[in-house]
Amino acid sequence: MINETIKGISRAIFEEFGKGYAIYKEDIPQNFTEPCFSIVHVRGTNELKLKNRYMRRNLFDVHYFPKKGGNEKEDMHNVAERLFLCLEHIKLLDNLIMGSKMSPEIVDGVLHFFVHYDFFVKRQVDEDNPMIEINSTIKGRNENG
Repeated sequence: MINETIKGISRAIFEEFGKGYAIYKEDIPQNFTEPCFSIVHVRGTNELKLKNRYMRRNLFDVHYFPKKGGNEKEDMHNVAERLFLCLEHIKLLDNLIMGSKMSPEIVDGVLHFFVHYDFFVKRQVDEDNPMIEINSTIKGRNENG
């Protein structure tokens, strides 16, 4: 689902900014052309919620490298405003998911736009190999504690 989320982020950025901006999903080449974006998955968690339902929480950092020319900070502020809007909802497979906890930060001339995409996933149970429920007791304890 991480790769699908990256595709959704990339699609939303392309729809907002168009062909004039390269979007990198892997490592950025050494002689890249600015302006451009790079999408980085920072961290993810998977938490069991109920039976076969899991909460996936993913943090992404969208880097924006502005074109050099003297007004880079103004450009990065404008891009951050547009990212707030275009990354609010992205398409993931056939669903829309909402971005949350968005926060821009400029470090060393690069805009870092952090966004979380949290969603539930449902693990399919194979009919031929169903999950087995295990009940156990701790030695020396009974049902009353």
